[in-house]
Amino acid sequence: MSNPRIEILIPTLNEAAVIKDTVENASKVGPVFVLDSNSTDGTQEIARAAGATVVEHAFEGYARQKNWGLDNLPFKGEWVFILDADERITPVLREELERVIDDPRAADGYFVNRVVIFMGRAIRHGGLYPSWNLRFFRRGKCRYEDRSVHEHMVCDGPTEYLKNEMLHIRSESIHEWIRKHIRYADLESDEWVKLKFGQEAGASAERLFRKTLKYRQYLRREIWPRTPLKPILRFMYMYLLRLGFLDRRAGLHMATMMMAYEYMIELLYRDKLARIQAGLMPPPGEER
Repeated sequence: MSNPRIEILIPTLNEAAVIKDTVENASKVGPVFVLDSNSTDGTQEIARAAGATVVEHAFEGYARQKNWGLDNLPFKGEWVFILDADERITPVLREELERVIDDPRAADGYFVNRVVIFMGRAIRHGGLYPSWNLRFFRRGKCRYEDRSVHEHMVCDGPTEYLKNEMLHIRSESIHEWIRKHIRYADLESDEWVKLKFGQEAGASAERLFRKTLKYRQYLRREIWPRTPLKPILRFMYMYLLRLGFLDRRAGLHMATMMMAYEYMIELLYRDKLARIQAGLMPPPGEER
């Protein structure tokens, strides 16, 4: 039996509500591996019943978890697509993937544009679109940078951009969204604390300005944490400057929730700095 040409990696944690549809969607592209972080809601059983190979591994950060999967899962094919549990590969994107792997001039990694579906509406403004993510690549050529949250993939080889989109279906309740983003805010504030204590080295000028994506990452990590009035600026940027109002009520709600998320990061960051200064918690790198 020949090896599969494309395999799918889906990292999960308590995704019982959506994992069946995700696995069934991804299976149309190739064999599916679900890398589960010890879910307690039955995600593993549902994924297996849908046809996925499920491997459990204790969560150790978004980037490290995915890199562990790339290093340890029994992939056999040349190409890997990483898909989140709330994402879907469209039929036209699936056809494009097939064309890519048949092309002898194919790059080593491909960015995929992701469109958010929120409140039943495709969000195409507010700075959320286009949203390019390096998700499709030759096995062994790409890895995630070591970062707690909002990690990016780096590729040892040429990269290109696919024409067709994948869907990011925000089907969770507002309560679930808030709970998830409290966790994200906690991880993001940890990154800010590391930056404050000089633990995150900035990119060199040559690497930084070589591509727009690296420049945007630099702004997010080095400049944005030091910017005052971040929550208000985030709302104005999304809703006014990036025309979020054109997405109507969904655009307003999205901009408001992201403003609140920015405020949560700021509060957690300030609280952690105060606790470090008071000796109530160790600085990064000096954990007891």
